[in-house]
Amino acid sequence: MMTKKQKLILDKIREFCRRNGYFPTVREIAALSGVSSPATVQGYLLRLRRSGALRRSGRGWELPAGGAAPGEGRTAVPLVGMVPAGPALEMFAELGEEVVLPEWLAEKGGDVVAFRVQGQSMKDAYIQDGDLVLIRRADRAEPGQMVVARLGDGSITLKRLKRSGEGYVLAPENPDYDPIAAPFRLVGRVVGVMRKYR
Repeated sequence: MMTKKQKLILDKIREFCRRNGYFPTVREIAALSGVSSPATVQGYLLRLRRSGALRRSGRGWELPAGGAAPGEGRTAVPLVGMVPAGPALEMFAELGEEVVLPEWLAEKGGDVVAFRVQGQSMKDAYIQDGDLVLIRRADRAEPGQMVVARLGDGSITLKRLKRSGEGYVLAPENPDYDPIAAPFRLVGRVVGVMRKYR
């Protein structure tokens, strides 16, 4: 049985991961949940691990696949294709697979689908080749948000939307790649990243 404080900390961790795409530090968790001692946070993390709500990842922590604790509701979204985080490619294929994710993400509203990332142009945003990126289909986004966009030639790409003069560019998060200024239209906004560690 999870205590109210454990649930509060788990909810804060989930919200942080959803907004930022990576797991918060112990000090960030303490600040988010109003816990004064990092040692106390570590104790909560260990109890959450024993309950199955968190797991170890190398020297750090992560939410289990899907981000839900045992017994929580889950839903599935379609895996609709591969999105290059690198040079834009024509790889928008129906795969006939599904990705299970927690209700707390799916219930936010909108049409959520999953793409598997190919390439390293977003590695400095902690998105790696092979990751599953969850997007909410949308034709608008705010500058600074990560988006999937379709270029004029029909190819698709994952980049960060940025202002440039009077318009917008699709900016990589890797200095080895150039921004894309060609005409494009948005397919959706990134709302989450899922990674399976080997």
